[in-house]
Amino acid sequence: MDKAPISFDKWRQCGKYFEWRDHNVFYQRGGKGQVLLMLHGFPTSGWDWCWISRYLVDRFHMVIPDLLDYGQSLNARQKKCSIQDQADMLEALMQHREIREVHILAHDVGDTVAQELLARHNESSLSFKIKSCIFLNGGLIPSLHRPVPLQTLLASPLGPLLARFVKRSKFLKSFAAVFGPHTRSNKERLEEFWPAVKGVNGRAALARRIGYIEDRKKNARRWVGALADAKLPLMLICGQEDPISGAHAADGFEKLVPTAKLIRLPTIGHYPQVEAPEAVVESVKIFHTCMVEKTL
Repeated sequence: MDKAPISFDKWRQCGKYFEWRDHNVFYQRGGKGQVLLMLHGFPTSGWDWCWISRYLVDRFHMVIPDLLDYGQSLNARQKKCSIQDQADMLEALMQHREIREVHILAHDVGDTVAQELLARHNESSLSFKIKSCIFLNGGLIPSLHRPVPLQTLLASPLGPLLARFVKRSKFLKSFAAVFGPHTRSNKERLEEFWPAVKGVNGRAALARRIGYIEDRKKNARRWVGALADAKLPLMLICGQEDPISGAHAADGFEKLVPTAKLIRLPTIGHYPQVEAPEAVVESVKIFHTCMVEKTL
Protein backbone atom coordinates (compact mmCIF):
# COMPACT_ATOMS: atom_id res chain seq x y z
CA MET A 1 0.00 0.00 0.00
CA ASP A 2 1.60 3.23 -1.14
CA LYS A 3 1.46 6.46 0.81
CA ALA A 4 -1.68 8.50 0.14
CA PRO A 5 -1.16 11.02 -2.70
CA ILE A 6 -2.77 13.71 -0.54
CA SER A 7 -2.92 13.78 3.25
CA PHE A 8 -6.23 13.56 5.04
CA ASP A 9 -5.68 17.06 6.46
CA LYS A 10 -5.21 18.59 3.00
CA TRP A 11 -8.19 16.63 1.67
CA ARG A 12 -10.54 18.01 4.29
CA GLN A 13 -9.22 21.56 3.96
CA CYS A 14 -10.35 21.88 0.34
CA GLY A 15 -13.82 20.34 0.59
CA LYS A 16 -17.28 21.90 0.74
CA TYR A 17 -20.24 21.49 3.09
CA PHE A 18 -23.95 20.95 2.56
CA GLU A 19 -26.61 21.23 5.27
CA TRP A 20 -29.09 18.37 5.42
CA ARG A 21 -31.45 18.06 8.38
CA ASP A 22 -29.17 17.89 11.47
CA HIS A 23 -26.07 17.07 9.47
CA ASN A 24 -23.28 19.17 8.02
CA VAL A 25 -22.29 16.97 5.08
CA PHE A 26 -18.73 17.22 3.75
CA TYR A 27 -18.00 16.52 0.11
CA GLN A 28 -15.31 16.94 -2.50
CA ARG A 29 -15.90 17.81 -6.12
CA GLY A 30 -13.66 18.24 -9.14
CA GLY A 31 -12.81 17.17 -12.64
CA LYS A 32 -14.62 17.59 -15.92
CA GLY A 33 -16.99 15.33 -17.82
CA GLN A 34 -19.98 13.26 -16.83
CA VAL A 35 -20.76 13.09 -13.11
CA LEU A 36 -19.24 10.22 -11.14
CA LEU A 37 -20.76 9.86 -7.66
CA MET A 38 -18.19 8.05 -5.49
CA LEU A 39 -19.43 6.35 -2.31
CA HIS A 40 -16.93 5.17 0.29
CA GLY A 41 -17.16 2.30 2.77
CA PHE A 42 -17.01 1.52 6.48
CA PRO A 43 -15.23 2.73 8.57
CA THR A 44 -13.46 5.49 6.68
CA SER A 45 -14.46 8.41 4.44
CA GLY A 46 -14.37 9.82 0.93
CA TRP A 47 -10.61 10.25 1.37
CA ASP A 48 -10.36 6.57 0.35
CA TRP A 49 -10.84 7.71 -3.23
CA CYS A 50 -7.78 10.00 -3.34
CA TRP A 51 -5.65 7.10 -4.62
CA ILE A 52 -7.63 7.05 -7.88
CA SER A 53 -9.38 10.43 -8.17
CA ARG A 54 -6.26 12.14 -9.55
CA TYR A 55 -6.34 9.78 -12.54
CA LEU A 56 -10.00 10.50 -13.34
CA VAL A 57 -10.09 14.31 -13.36
CA ASP A 58 -9.98 14.50 -17.16
CA ARG A 59 -12.74 11.92 -17.57
CA PHE A 60 -15.34 12.71 -14.90
CA HIS A 61 -16.71 15.45 -12.70
CA MET A 62 -16.39 13.62 -9.39
CA VAL A 63 -18.66 14.20 -6.41
CA ILE A 64 -17.26 12.49 -3.31
CA PRO A 65 -19.30 12.87 -0.12
CA ASP A 66 -18.52 11.67 3.36
CA LEU A 67 -21.61 9.65 4.22
CA LEU A 68 -23.70 10.66 7.23
CA ASP A 69 -21.78 10.20 10.52
CA TYR A 70 -18.55 9.41 8.64
CA GLY A 71 -15.40 11.43 8.12
CA GLN A 72 -16.01 15.18 8.23
CA SER A 73 -19.82 14.96 8.00
CA LEU A 74 -20.95 16.22 11.39
CA ASN A 75 -23.84 14.32 12.98
CA ALA A 76 -25.07 17.01 15.37
CA ARG A 77 -27.57 14.84 17.26
CA GLN A 78 -25.36 11.74 17.20
CA LYS A 79 -28.21 9.56 16.01
CA LYS A 80 -27.93 6.37 14.01
CA CYS A 81 -28.34 6.86 10.26
CA SER A 82 -29.91 4.15 8.13
CA ILE A 83 -29.04 3.26 4.56
CA GLN A 84 -32.30 4.93 3.56
CA ASP A 85 -31.14 8.10 5.33
CA GLN A 86 -27.91 7.99 3.35
CA ALA A 87 -29.83 7.64 0.09
CA ASP A 88 -32.16 10.51 1.03
CA MET A 89 -29.16 12.73 1.75
CA LEU A 90 -27.60 11.89 -1.61
CA GLU A 91 -30.82 12.76 -3.41
CA ALA A 92 -30.77 16.12 -1.64
CA LEU A 93 -27.09 16.64 -2.46
CA MET A 94 -27.67 15.94 -6.15
CA GLN A 95 -30.54 18.44 -6.12
CA HIS A 96 -28.33 20.97 -4.33
CA ARG A 97 -25.66 20.54 -7.03
CA GLU A 98 -28.31 20.56 -9.80
CA ILE A 99 -27.15 17.14 -10.99
CA ARG A 100 -29.69 15.08 -12.95
CA GLU A 101 -27.61 12.13 -14.17
CA VAL A 102 -24.78 10.19 -12.52
CA HIS A 103 -22.51 7.23 -12.88
CA ILE A 104 -21.78 5.55 -9.55
CA LEU A 105 -18.55 4.07 -8.18
CA ALA A 106 -19.06 2.51 -4.75
CA HIS A 107 -17.26 0.44 -2.13
CA ASP A 108 -18.32 -1.55 0.94
CA VAL A 109 -21.25 0.19 2.70
CA GLY A 110 -21.26 2.56 -0.26
CA ASP A 111 -22.29 -0.48 -2.33
CA THR A 112 -25.34 -0.89 -0.12
CA VAL A 113 -26.27 2.78 -0.43
CA ALA A 114 -25.89 2.45 -4.20
CA GLN A 115 -28.20 -0.59 -4.14
CA GLU A 116 -30.90 1.46 -2.40
CA LEU A 117 -30.47 4.20 -5.01
CA LEU A 118 -30.64 1.54 -7.72
CA ALA A 119 -33.83 0.10 -6.21
CA ARG A 120 -35.42 3.58 -6.33
CA HIS A 121 -34.17 4.01 -9.88
CA ASN A 122 -35.77 0.71 -10.90
CA GLU A 123 -39.04 1.93 -9.34
CA SER A 124 -38.78 5.27 -11.17
CA SER A 125 -38.91 7.05 -7.81
CA LEU A 126 -35.34 8.36 -7.77
CA SER A 127 -34.96 12.11 -8.37
CA PHE A 128 -31.96 11.64 -10.67
CA LYS A 129 -30.95 9.11 -13.32
CA ILE A 130 -28.30 6.44 -12.77
CA LYS A 131 -26.42 5.70 -15.98
CA SER A 132 -24.12 2.94 -14.67
CA CYS A 133 -22.82 1.39 -11.44
CA ILE A 134 -19.40 0.04 -10.58
CA PHE A 135 -19.00 -1.77 -7.28
CA LEU A 136 -15.85 -2.63 -5.37
CA ASN A 137 -15.72 -5.23 -2.58
CA GLY A 138 -18.77 -5.10 -0.33
CA GLY A 139 -21.79 -6.96 0.96
CA LEU A 140 -23.82 -6.85 -2.23
CA ILE A 141 -25.37 -10.20 -1.29
CA PRO A 142 -25.81 -10.10 2.51
CA SER A 143 -25.80 -13.89 2.92
CA LEU A 144 -22.24 -13.92 1.57
CA HIS A 145 -20.93 -11.15 3.82
CA ARG A 146 -18.33 -12.32 6.34
CA PRO A 147 -17.66 -9.56 8.89
CA VAL A 148 -14.39 -9.61 10.82
CA PRO A 149 -14.67 -10.27 14.59
CA LEU A 150 -14.32 -6.59 15.50
CA GLN A 151 -17.24 -5.68 13.24
CA THR A 152 -19.35 -8.37 14.88
CA LEU A 153 -18.52 -6.99 18.32
CA LEU A 154 -19.30 -3.43 17.26
CA ALA A 155 -22.69 -4.60 15.98
CA SER A 156 -23.47 -6.36 19.31
CA PRO A 157 -25.03 -4.77 22.43
CA LEU A 158 -21.45 -4.18 23.63
CA GLY A 159 -20.75 -2.08 20.54
CA PRO A 160 -21.20 1.42 22.05
CA LEU A 161 -18.87 0.59 24.94
CA LEU A 162 -16.30 -1.08 22.71
CA ALA A 163 -16.30 1.84 20.27
CA ARG A 164 -15.39 4.28 23.02
CA PHE A 165 -12.55 2.26 24.48
CA VAL A 166 -11.09 0.13 21.67
CA LYS A 167 -7.38 0.81 21.32
CA ARG A 168 -6.31 2.48 18.12
CA SER A 169 -3.60 -0.14 17.63
CA LYS A 170 -6.10 -2.99 17.96
CA PHE A 171 -8.52 -1.35 15.55
CA LEU A 172 -5.82 -0.72 12.96
CA LYS A 173 -4.58 -4.30 13.29
CA SER A 174 -8.09 -5.53 12.46
CA PHE A 175 -8.27 -3.00 9.62
CA ALA A 176 -4.96 -4.22 8.16
CA ALA A 177 -6.19 -7.83 8.13
CA VAL A 178 -8.66 -7.14 5.31
CA PHE A 179 -5.92 -6.04 2.90
CA GLY A 180 -4.22 -8.54 0.61
CA PRO A 181 -1.22 -10.49 1.95
CA HIS A 182 1.21 -8.54 -0.24
CA THR A 183 -0.49 -5.12 -0.13
CA ARG A 184 -0.67 -4.55 3.61
CA SER A 185 1.37 -1.72 4.94
CA ASN A 186 3.47 -0.81 7.91
CA LYS A 187 2.24 0.93 11.03
CA GLU A 188 3.09 4.39 9.70
CA ARG A 189 0.94 3.94 6.59
CA LEU A 190 -1.95 2.49 8.59
CA GLU A 191 -1.84 5.43 11.00
CA GLU A 192 -2.79 7.68 8.08
CA PHE A 193 -6.25 6.14 8.14
CA TRP A 194 -7.01 6.82 11.78
CA PRO A 195 -8.17 10.47 11.39
CA ALA A 196 -10.50 9.35 8.57
CA VAL A 197 -11.84 6.52 10.73
CA LYS A 198 -12.39 8.66 13.81
CA GLY A 199 -13.73 11.66 11.90
CA VAL A 200 -15.43 14.65 13.50
CA ASN A 201 -17.95 12.44 15.30
CA GLY A 202 -15.37 10.51 17.31
CA ARG A 203 -15.00 6.86 18.22
CA ALA A 204 -18.63 6.52 19.37
CA ALA A 205 -19.75 6.83 15.75
CA LEU A 206 -18.25 3.42 14.94
CA ALA A 207 -21.03 1.63 16.80
CA ARG A 208 -23.70 3.71 15.06
CA ARG A 209 -22.23 3.23 11.59
CA ILE A 210 -22.06 -0.55 11.90
CA GLY A 211 -25.86 -0.63 11.94
CA TYR A 212 -25.69 -1.07 8.18
CA ILE A 213 -25.17 -4.80 8.76
CA GLU A 214 -28.64 -5.14 10.28
CA ASP A 215 -30.07 -2.88 7.55
CA ARG A 216 -28.68 -5.30 4.98
CA LYS A 217 -30.37 -8.27 6.62
CA LYS A 218 -33.74 -6.52 6.80
CA ASN A 219 -33.61 -5.28 3.21
CA ALA A 220 -31.76 -8.18 1.57
CA ARG A 221 -34.58 -9.02 -0.84
CA ARG A 222 -34.95 -5.39 -1.96
CA TRP A 223 -31.24 -4.71 -2.44
CA VAL A 224 -30.30 -8.03 -4.03
CA GLY A 225 -33.34 -7.63 -6.25
CA ALA A 226 -32.13 -4.18 -7.28
CA LEU A 227 -29.07 -5.80 -8.87
CA ALA A 228 -31.01 -8.56 -10.58
CA ASP A 229 -33.60 -6.11 -11.97
CA ALA A 230 -31.19 -3.39 -13.11
CA LYS A 231 -31.42 -2.36 -16.75
CA LEU A 232 -28.15 -0.46 -16.92
CA PRO A 233 -24.44 -1.36 -17.13
CA LEU A 234 -23.03 -2.93 -13.95
CA MET A 235 -19.54 -4.03 -13.02
CA LEU A 236 -17.86 -5.51 -9.94
CA ILE A 237 -14.13 -5.06 -9.36
CA CYS A 238 -13.25 -7.62 -6.70
CA GLY A 239 -10.10 -8.07 -4.68
CA GLN A 240 -10.02 -11.85 -4.46
CA GLU A 241 -8.10 -12.09 -1.16
CA ASP A 242 -10.64 -10.06 0.81
CA PRO A 243 -11.82 -12.20 3.77
CA ILE A 244 -15.06 -10.20 4.02
CA SER A 245 -16.30 -10.08 0.44
CA GLY A 246 -13.65 -11.60 -1.78
CA ALA A 247 -13.71 -14.47 -4.29
CA HIS A 248 -16.77 -16.12 -2.73
CA ALA A 249 -18.77 -12.89 -3.06
CA ALA A 250 -17.64 -12.44 -6.66
CA ASP A 251 -18.89 -15.95 -7.44
CA GLY A 252 -22.29 -15.07 -6.00
CA PHE A 253 -22.47 -11.81 -7.93
CA GLU A 254 -21.58 -13.59 -11.17
CA LYS A 255 -24.46 -16.03 -10.69
CA LEU A 256 -26.91 -13.30 -9.72
CA VAL A 257 -26.05 -10.87 -12.52
CA PRO A 258 -24.48 -12.90 -15.35
CA THR A 259 -24.72 -9.97 -17.76
CA ALA A 260 -22.60 -7.71 -15.55
CA LYS A 261 -18.87 -7.22 -16.05
CA LEU A 262 -16.68 -8.86 -13.42
CA ILE A 263 -13.01 -8.04 -12.84
CA ARG A 264 -11.13 -10.29 -10.41
CA LEU A 265 -7.94 -8.92 -8.88
CA PRO A 266 -5.78 -11.77 -7.52
CA THR A 267 -3.71 -11.06 -4.38
CA ILE A 268 -5.76 -7.89 -3.67
CA GLY A 269 -7.90 -7.52 -0.56
CA HIS A 270 -10.87 -5.42 0.53
CA TYR A 271 -9.58 -2.03 -0.70
CA PRO A 272 -8.79 -2.33 -4.43
CA GLN A 273 -8.79 1.46 -4.87
CA VAL A 274 -5.95 1.72 -2.31
CA GLU A 275 -4.12 -1.56 -2.97
CA ALA A 276 -4.26 -1.55 -6.78
CA PRO A 277 -5.30 1.96 -7.89
CA GLU A 278 -3.88 1.64 -11.40
CA ALA A 279 -5.85 -1.56 -12.05
CA VAL A 280 -9.06 0.03 -10.76
CA VAL A 281 -8.60 3.15 -12.90
CA GLU A 282 -7.90 1.07 -16.00
CA SER A 283 -10.97 -1.09 -15.36
CA VAL A 284 -13.19 1.96 -14.84
CA LYS A 285 -12.01 3.59 -18.07
CA ILE A 286 -12.36 0.42 -20.14
CA PHE A 287 -15.83 -0.24 -18.71
CA HIS A 288 -17.01 3.24 -19.62
CA THR A 289 -15.48 3.10 -23.08
CA CYS A 290 -16.59 -0.39 -24.03
CA MET A 291 -19.89 -0.89 -22.16
CA VAL A 292 -21.38 2.36 -20.92
CA GLU A 293 -20.89 4.65 -23.87
CA LYS A 294 -22.38 2.07 -26.25
CA THR A 295 -25.65 2.11 -24.28
CA LEU A 296 -26.04 5.90 -24.11
